[in-house]
Amino acid sequence: MEQRFRIGSEIKAISNLIKREIGNYDSGKYIEEATGNNMFIIGHLARHRDEDVFQKDLEELFSVRRSTMSGIILRMEQKGFLVRESVEYDARLKKLVLTEKGWQIHEMMESIVTDTEKKLTADFSEEQKDMLFLLLKKLRQNLETDV
Repeated sequence: MEQRFRIGSEIKAISNLIKREIGNYDSGKYIEEATGNNMFIIGHLARHRDEDVFQKDLEELFSVRRSTMSGIILRMEQKGFLVRESVEYDARLKKLVLTEKGWQIHEMMESIVTDTEKKLTADFSEEQKDMLFLLLKKLRQNLETDV
């Protein structure tokens, strides 16, 4: 009996290859202290620079528990990537803001991620890219849904 491939294994292998690809860039070596999670958070904060982004927003976006995100943010603060700042409208809330170092990492990562995305989808039509994204989104929804 022929064994079918496992979707999770394939996704993990692709994830490892993406990490390796990013690490091959000269600037990728500079930002080795920033983990994959750090990169996604930095990217999200950069894209939403004109909005107040809080820990809870990141917990929901990345589907992680409060304690996990708290630890990630603490380490990112220690590395100098971001700071927590009070907001005027609620003393209990602290928004997350990129530091100069965080912005430098973001700038380097943008070109690397763009190049890597182009390489990943080099032979894909726009329709295939749309379908892939739709299927990946469906996989995520399946895992997030209580069955």
